[in-house]
Amino acid sequence: MNLTAERIFLRPLDVTDAHVLFEQTQDETLRYLTGTTATFSLEQIEQHILSIQADPTRFDFALCLNSGEIIGECSILDIEADLKQAGFRISMRALPWTSQGYGTEAISCIFQFCFEELRLHQLELEVFSHNERAIAAYKKVGFHIVETIPDAVSYQGISFDEIVMRKWN
Repeated sequence: MNLTAERIFLRPLDVTDAHVLFEQTQDETLRYLTGTTATFSLEQIEQHILSIQADPTRFDFALCLNSGEIIGECSILDIEADLKQAGFRISMRALPWTSQGYGTEAISCIFQFCFEELRLHQLELEVFSHNERAIAAYKKVGFHIVETIPDAVSYQGISFDEIVMRKWN
């Protein structure tokens, strides 16, 4: 199942995409923005992809340009069908892919899929306070801040707040 927009499409994440995710985990700026302190091997990422493919409470997508090049990935996770809610996350492959509207197009596809096909009523995400670009982008597409958790993550000795945001249908 592919989700399509004008310049991008989302397709199910596959184990053959592990090298792209591995590369993404090596980018120090992305690690800082996402608060990632753990390191991962290619094999660990492959195993992770295989395990999430078998998880009925999530959908994971490669975010691709129409040319097929992967520029990011996103997930709908912790789907609670009875409560009609789920978690959401998105990450661009590298900073040059940000601020060009690709994430906005991808999130639009996710909203359509979640609110029309899955019939969810709410998506929730967490973002760290120092990732101001992401917070602004999430607000732009309709997410609202519902909670701030002080000093939720420490990255290289510096503490940051976690911002919880929600989008309702």
